[in-house]
Parts: sequence; structure tokens; C-alpha cells
Amino acid sequence: MINKGLLYWITGLPGSGKSTIGMALYYRIRESHQNVILLDGNNLKSIIEDAEDVDYSAEGRKTRAMKYAEICKLLTNQHMIVICCTVSMNEQVREWNRQNIERYAEIYIETPKEVLEKRDNRGIYSGFLNGCINDVVGYDIKADIPSRPNLKIVNDGKLSVDECVDMILDVIPSNLYEETDDTDYWNQYYADVNAPDAAPQEPSDFARSITEKYLVKGNRLLELGCGNGRDSIYFDQNGINVVAIDSSSQTIKTLNKWRSDNYRSVLFACDDFTCTNAVYQQLFDYVYSRFTLHSITELQEIGVIRNVSNALNKGGLFFIEVRSVNDDIYGMGEAAGRDAYIYNGHYRRFIRKNEMVERLKKYGGFEIVYSEEDRSFARYKDMDPPVIRIIARKSN
Repeated sequence: MINKGLLYWITGLPGSGKSTIGMALYYRIRESHQNVILLDGNNLKSIIEDAEDVDYSAEGRKTRAMKYAEICKLLTNQHMIVICCTVSMNEQVREWNRQNIERYAEIYIETPKEVLEKRDNRGIYSGFLNGCINDVVGYDIKADIPSRPNLKIVNDGKLSVDECVDMILDVIPSNLYEETDDTDYWNQYYADVNAPDAAPQEPSDFARSITEKYLVKGNRLLELGCGNGRDSIYFDQNGINVVAIDSSSQTIKTLNKWRSDNYRSVLFACDDFTCTNAVYQQLFDYVYSRFTLHSITELQEIGVIRNVSNALNKGGLFFIEVRSVNDDIYGMGEAAGRDAYIYNGHYRRFIRKNEMVERLKKYGGFEIVYSEEDRSFARYKDMDPPVIRIIARKSN
């Protein structure tokens, strides 16, 4: 199972106790998880900017905080648990975190000014009050206090550090409840249907149709959720350079057995396309997603759209095939959100075509080349469900 990344963004005025609490949280988490990293604003600042030329103005602080946030996203996308202790009193930066980091817990350490001035380990407040220091957040720079943190801790000396850590570990990150994970289901599924020595199945109709009309030999394609690999292998056979990812270790193991024998140019990798960063740092001419976007939440889908847009070359194409709300099995099983159900052991979300088109435009800046819903797209045995196909082009 792939562990999800997570960001604990611990913010508060200088001297509020962020670093002490963050370090204690780090060692507590490390008792059971090795993929944890502690970042402190004091150290990050010296890495990002020349220590002799640090901009302490409100705008300079905002720019620096955004860089911290982007570093945190880079790490959480690679499945790290990140603890970032930073003043960063800017709501725009915190909102960016909420919109761009899937699992995000915002912790505000509130400390009365009289306590801050009494502690003043770094001489910031005494320096300001004596007229020796300017640009102090909460004094001559307005502090943009968090209005909706996941947790506010009043650190006035009445709580121990361990008690603060306990409170933080009780927090449910803002987007945690949105997460879906069917990895175990799909590992078992592919263990049943994909014998290591079996030949790959025939490609889907969707893969055939786009290969004939849109794909150019020698170009790069990323497949999100490759499943049994039949479409990736078909693209490879037609001269496309393919990177294919799937969160099922079982299917990737099988596919790599096939690849070593027959399909050496396809890179099959076990990863979660909703939060991976490694593949999205590459540039592709095409991204292909067949029957995968309806397996994740709408919030996760928005993140994928943004990542795909960033990973595509200008003019690159995003190929999508998904289940529709008009599917005959819509509404079957246990409700798991709007248009979403747990049915036959795994999560399905049914898509409204016009809404997905709007999300592609809004969050990825895509132009829609083609969109259609039809019952003839994905026939399987005696089933012929209505399916949505969308082809979107990156416009800039």
C-alpha cells in the first residue's frame, strides 16, 4: 500500500513555540513512521535567500512563505510526512496549501503578546520596543491571523509540549476524509486475473481510436492507472514512448515481468497518480486516463487536472474515459459522497460530463477538443454502459 503524504503547517508569531512543538511532533511520529521530515522557517530562510539579503517586508515574507509551501508540496507528493514550522502569517499562502496539498493540517500556536515579550529568546521584541528592529510581524507588520485552522493551541505556558503534540495528533487533516484507497482490492483483483505468464489482453477501443487519430510515433505518453497494462503495451507497439503508473503493486510486478521479456521500452511504476510528484516533474505529449478518474474523489480529480496540465507540453493532449451518472449501476451500494458509492468492494464516482469539462477548463486551462457520451464505447461481455470520452488540449 502506498502511504499518502501529509503536511502539518505549524504557524504562529516569533517565539510562540512552533519550533519546540514541531520538533517534539517529529520525534513522536518518527517512532512509527520513517518518512517524516522537519522543516523550520529559520533554516529554510537561509537556504532560499542569501542570509545577508533577506527581505523582511510583508511582501518579502509572503514570497518566502510561498516557496516554503511549494517545497512542502514537492515532499508530500512524494509521500513524505512534513512538519513545517513557520511564521508565514499570510492567508493567501494558507489557502494555497488547502487547494494544492491533499492532506493538510493547519496548526495555529496562539501566544499572548506579554508572554512573547517575556520569552523573547532572540531579542526580536525588545529590539523593536527599543527602536532597534523594524518589520516585526504582529507589531509594525500586520499579522494575518489564521481564521480557520484545523487546530488552535494557546501556548501560554499552561500546556506541556507533550500535551500540545497529543492535540496535534488528534487532528484530522482537512482533506483526509476525502481520501479513497482501493489498493488492497485491486491487488487481489489483479492477482486473480493476471497470471505472471499470461499474455496481455487486447487494447481497449479507446486506445485504438486515439492511436489512429491523434498519436505520433516517438512522442511521450503517461498513463494514469494502467491496470493490466493492455493499453500501454499497445501504445508501445505503435511507437509511443510510455510511462505507466498504477497503485497496485501486484499488477506492476506482473507487468514488469512481461516488460523484461517483451516490452522493454515501457516504464511501469507503482505509484499513486493522485499525489505522485516524480512523474509530474517530467514533460509529456499525452496523458491517458481510462476508467481512473471516476475511481477518485472530485477533490483529488482537481489536483490531478492541475498536475496533468503542468506535465503536458504546450498543445499536449489529455485523453479521458470515465463512467457516467447515467450508468445502470448508479446508486447501487453504499453512498460515499455526491455521485459516489462503494459497490462490489470498491469506490466508484459517476461523472457529469459538463461538470468535468468545466473543471478541465477552470483548473487546467484546457481547451476541449472532443467530448461525447455514448453506450457503444466500452462494451464488455453483456454490458454496454454509457461512458464519457473527453479529449482536452493544453492551450498554454
